[in-house]
Amino acid sequence: MNDNGFDWGTFLRRWQDEWVPSEDEAMEPTEGDTALADMAVLGAPPASEAEVADAERRLGTRLPSSYRAFLLTSNGWRLRDDSIHQLGAAHEIDWFGDPFGMTPMYRESLGERATEQEVLLAGMWERALQLETDSDMSYALLDPGDTDDDGEWALYVYHGWSGEYPTRYPSFRAYMQRRYESFHAERAQLPEFVNDTTRARDADVARAREEALSGRWEAARELLDLARRYGRPGAWGMLGQLDVLAQGAGTVALISVGSSRIRAAPTIWCP
Repeated sequence: MNDNGFDWGTFLRRWQDEWVPSEDEAMEPTEGDTALADMAVLGAPPASEAEVADAERRLGTRLPSSYRAFLLTSNGWRLRDDSIHQLGAAHEIDWFGDPFGMTPMYRESLGERATEQEVLLAGMWERALQLETDSDMSYALLDPGDTDDDGEWALYVYHGWSGEYPTRYPSFRAYMQRRYESFHAERAQLPEFVNDTTRARDADVARAREEALSGRWEAARELLDLARRYGRPGAWGMLGQLDVLAQGAGTVALISVGSSRIRAAPTIWCP
């Protein structure tokens, strides 16, 4: 299912195909191969147009396109590396309704110089759509009052145990892409975690080195920022070297990059 050119089917199949247990999951007691196989099932059969339409009638609104396209590809999803464990199916989602009375607290903190984003956040709790059905005191909330030019609703993730402000994503798709990157970062040090995505991001690190050596630092930084989000070895070190260069602290001997791992530590010389 496409969402403005985004292919949910390809994206979710790749995520599913690449899944392996994290180190923590591998250490958890299981009941054998069946339990591990159950853990590995992330997605669900697609919702039908009728099921999504029924949900929209029940909620009284049309769902934003990226979330709607997701449901028509996989009617729910298991997030194994987050305090949000399960995104519900179309018939399970419902309005959040601010059950913990967050709205008055956030509105009281608004001053005369409150930003538009702060005002939106204060009103989000009463109008948000709750997506998760299993979590560790955490909530995935789509806000129909915080939209972009494409009609996408911002998604807020609130960890009730953290005491921190919710994390905002510009859309459901942006949230899922970030969760996929985090899935990779959690497994980046596992020797068996090798796939087309890890090879592509490692190639980005190698290409970033060539870009930096040619003086194209911004192009190098863009490649390294992406590789860093996936937890790829070498990205952090080389970004640090670019920071040193940007500050004019000296010259840097950029690290040598192999096919997948950094083989030497950086050497920095300051006159």
